[in-house]
Amino acid sequence: MPARRRGLAWRTRDAGAAAVGAAGAGVLMLARLVMAIAGLIALLIALAIILRDVDANGQNTIVKGIHEGANFFAGAFTGLIAFNGHPKRAITIDWGIAILVYLIVGGLIAGFIARIGRGGLRFERTRRATPTHY
Repeated sequence: MPARRRGLAWRTRDAGAAAVGAAGAGVLMLARLVMAIAGLIALLIALAIILRDVDANGQNTIVKGIHEGANFFAGAFTGLIAFNGHPKRAITIDWGIAILVYLIVGGLIAGFIARIGRGGLRFERTRRATPTHY
């Protein structure tokens, strides 16, 4: 079977499919970044819970910074549950809920973004011209 020449139409089709595939790969990277950020926020909140539960020195600059950072992200969850006489337990439960919310919502958003990226990669595989072997 004689080899066919690939014309301008096939080259532009390849270029368009490659561009969509590259965009899809970039979108997948964005999904990973979203999940990494959600994981780091959850880690910060968990570290603040641990430091509060072990009575770490609140005047220490590092401990204070961790508590302020965690309060920034989980402050809205403070006061959800009240335990009479157990303020540490209350903050542990409240911020534990915040950890779960961040991980679940981050996972849902990352999954949605990843589906878009995988669609771009699938488009590239199906639209690229099949290579001819000479």
